[in-house]
Amino acid sequence: MLSFLLRTFALSLSIFWRALPCWALLAAILYAVFSFFAESPILFLILLGFGAGTLMVFMLFVNVRSGLIVADAVTPTDLGKLFLRSFKFFRFFAIFNAMVGVLSLGAFYVASQMGIFDFDMAVEAVTTGDPQALAELQFSLSRPSVYAYTTVTQILSQIAYASLAVPMAANAAACSPKARNYEIFWGFGAGALRMFLLMLVAGTIVTGMVLVYGFVLLTMPVFDGLSLMQVTSIEELTAPSTLSSYLMIALLVLFPIAGFVWFLSLWCAGATLCFIDHRDKSQAEKDFEIARVFERPHTAEDLRALRLSRMQGTTSG
Repeated sequence: MLSFLLRTFALSLSIFWRALPCWALLAAILYAVFSFFAESPILFLILLGFGAGTLMVFMLFVNVRSGLIVADAVTPTDLGKLFLRSFKFFRFFAIFNAMVGVLSLGAFYVASQMGIFDFDMAVEAVTTGDPQALAELQFSLSRPSVYAYTTVTQILSQIAYASLAVPMAANAAACSPKARNYEIFWGFGAGALRMFLLMLVAGTIVTGMVLVYGFVLLTMPVFDGLSLMQVTSIEELTAPSTLSSYLMIALLVLFPIAGFVWFLSLWCAGATLCFIDHRDKSQAEKDFEIARVFERPHTAEDLRALRLSRMQGTTSG
């Protein structure tokens, strides 16, 4: 597992530098389209809502293919296949999300029947806003059984989504002119545990980065020598007047964007390596079965040795 983590983090940096220009281009295109629909931003949001899912899958495919290119495991990209596969995989992902949602509701219903949750009390507390009812609700949600239920459901849901890593990478790998036409769910579940542990490690790192970013955001002197913690009223907020202040603001704006792209690059790096390992393992098993079926002795000495070994086995038996 340690080797997998080290390989994944190294590959994520290569993907990050290749994918960052693509994300910057996407941001520029979205900004241009938004400017075009400046007088009707609601229409822009509606169009973005319809295409956001496919667009996100498309960018994930771009990231995965960047990792496959670094690993020399893919041929040049077919943009037509890339768009079509992105749309198909998003539909598959939407169906998968719906199934996970139904299972989550079922698990919640079973938990409520077991007494882990008191649904009626929760509805009454939220609708009435009674302080005593809200306090009782908060107390009921702090029980160990609730924490156990939340932990188990979160682990299972994360493993379920980690199971999509290899299928997503396989569909991204299929977006080449003469690439193998993988099924939409090929490799489902392969590498799920490794991807879950990778996201656990990555989540810990990202949490630390967020805490550091929040501290820097509050303490960095941007407003003419004042930090956000030193500002006591809105009147004290003044525009930066020095180049260093503008550079600090640019750094504060770009850091979370870069962190988001790196996190996606890390996930795609893990998916890429899991796909390559699963593909090679499947091919090795197939080659072994073919060799076992078609294996034949080639010389008279081989036949004589085979006959002798069988005779000896019969005699000893």
